[in-house]
Amino acid sequence: MFKRIVLLLVLLMSASFVPSVFGQDDQRCFPETGQCISGRIREFWEQNGGLAVFGYPTTDFHAEEIEGKLVLVQWFERNRLELHPENQRPFDVLLGRLGVDRLAQQGIDWFSFPKGEPQDGCRYFSETQHKICGDFLNYFRTNGLDLNQTGVSESESLALFGMPISEATFETNPSDGKIYLLQHFERARFELHPEIGPNVVLLGLLGNEIRQAQAEAEAAPVVEEPAAPPPPPIQPQEVLDGYRKKMPQGYWTVSQDGLRISASGFQYVPKIKYSEAGDGYKYVVFSVEFVNDGYTSRSGNTAAFANTASFSLIDLDNHVHDIASATFSLDDYLDGGTVYQGTKVSGQLAFRIPKDSAPAIVVYDTSALIHLDLRVAPHTQ
Repeated sequence: MFKRIVLLLVLLMSASFVPSVFGQDDQRCFPETGQCISGRIREFWEQNGGLAVFGYPTTDFHAEEIEGKLVLVQWFERNRLELHPENQRPFDVLLGRLGVDRLAQQGIDWFSFPKGEPQDGCRYFSETQHKICGDFLNYFRTNGLDLNQTGVSESESLALFGMPISEATFETNPSDGKIYLLQHFERARFELHPEIGPNVVLLGLLGNEIRQAQAEAEAAPVVEEPAAPPPPPIQPQEVLDGYRKKMPQGYWTVSQDGLRISASGFQYVPKIKYSEAGDGYKYVVFSVEFVNDGYTSRSGNTAAFANTASFSLIDLDNHVHDIASATFSLDDYLDGGTVYQGTKVSGQLAFRIPKDSAPAIVVYDTSALIHLDLRVAPHTQ
């Protein structure tokens, strides 16, 4: 905390020695929001698109923590301008990556968006595997930061908008609830507004949306989650050592992240059809059931996946075992596949383990990382 206070004082003191940053004589104020811009921020705003690109200012010029660092910033309807006096012009003012930040705030991973393909008349970016076409491409190519280059270069457009991180799709605009053709960029969101006129592209109000969501999150009452019940105790070592000769009757189950995994019917065999476990080894064969009770991934996908390769086994001696190839000789091996909400898959698994050992933990590691601990007492009903 002390370091942050010191850094804040340094930022404000350094800014106070730059009249063009806080100068009151060159303020430009906007009654629409009651905020003003001045100095370098005003100069940057006016040189690089003004109202159409950034919108009205919605805060004063202040210090704010951005990605763990205190930065002098001012928020606008469509973006956030950051002052970095340590950089040479024109890079002393930088734009926030609000296109990426807003998607992350909504719990959307842009890497999960369907990828595009190169297309005639479009500009394809192999870095993100997305393309810009039509009215959006025209807008992209005719707008950019002023980097003192001839016309509007692609580097100037990229400096203002960043690369596309989605294809153009029809989506509901969070600002007004209406459906438009939208495309997400690192620093912006392009919106086609035919109700205003043909070929009219506007930039989304990302600054407003982010600040509103932040305010709502801060105002939301803090709901204390009930304390999770303690995990069942691991059985005494003498009981676990009995597993080495024979696994107990019953079943084990675990629920996590909307997925439920159960295992039962453990038995040791020296051979599965034509596959011998070999000297000093045995096969442990058991049934597993994988249920999707309500799984949702971080990207919003509600389908999980499970097959034989999704599982591994840790034995009582902390050795990790992959699925045995002999599994596929079982009459009812876990074939698995995509598991949608409300559905399940089941089947048998086999692992080759040392003859004097026993299974301790079944590990699922595909749609989530889940440990089914066999060292606790099994359920008998």
